[in-house]
Amino acid sequence: MRRELKDKTRKALLTLTSAFAILVLFGVYFYLIRESLPAIRTVGADLFLSDQWYPVWEPGEYGMRSLILNSLIVTVLGTILVLPVSYFIAIYLHGFASKKEKAVVRRFIEYLSGVPSVVIAFVFLTHFSPLFVQFGIYSPQNLLLALVGLFFLTIPISTVLILESLDNVPRELEEASAALGALPFKTYVRITSKAAFPGILNAAVLTANRIVGETIVVLLLGGGAAMVPQKLTDPMKTLTAAIASEMPEAARFSTHFSALFVAGLVLIIFSTIFELISIMLLRRSKR
Repeated sequence: MRRELKDKTRKALLTLTSAFAILVLFGVYFYLIRESLPAIRTVGADLFLSDQWYPVWEPGEYGMRSLILNSLIVTVLGTILVLPVSYFIAIYLHGFASKKEKAVVRRFIEYLSGVPSVVIAFVFLTHFSPLFVQFGIYSPQNLLLALVGLFFLTIPISTVLILESLDNVPRELEEASAALGALPFKTYVRITSKAAFPGILNAAVLTANRIVGETIVVLLLGGGAAMVPQKLTDPMKTLTAAIASEMPEAARFSTHFSALFVAGLVLIIFSTIFELISIMLLRRSKR
């Protein structure tokens, strides 16, 4: 009787917790949509079709297409930069490193993942940003510097996720491949990676989700220019950087204030899409 009561209590608590989390998510969406409506009504389609983001003008310009494109550019390039390096580190740890090496490297990666993003951004801002001026680059804060900062910020999560996917592949597959004469590296790349492919894709999606929501690194290292960069050394500004830098100065209930909520709404839509893709990949991996 007591055990049944405990089970019912646990189920009830889990149900209440899940329902509360769902309500909070819908509440966030509702609040962002409500605060975004004034800007959508005032500015209209130019919010998403114009590149003119000059909120301090009179009248202000609130076209955030360049901010959206910059967020997507940073996300795509950052993921492309991080994923191959993380993959080969995970391959080494999975198949070639000894247990002690694997433990040491994994501990280092976990330590790196705990370093605050503001510390990473500050180090690159003070020690690497001045080097661009010495090479004649007009903007010491730019897309390239932001990508390098994001690389060190996201490589721990990407490596750990890929490594877990590789470690979950049944050992029998690798043993069968070795019995047929395949070299270890070829086995890990062609057999193990193929079996772990949904997990590797999930790592890419979660890495992209981490990058699209990052604020401090792109704020300090991106340059803060609301323009689409034509090359890696051009400055740029993302949606997260705009929110972080301008929200404290935006007058409450102004069009500028509401437009920043539109930026937040676009970001949470991106994040939700990434999360849904991640869930689909995990279900496929389990099947």
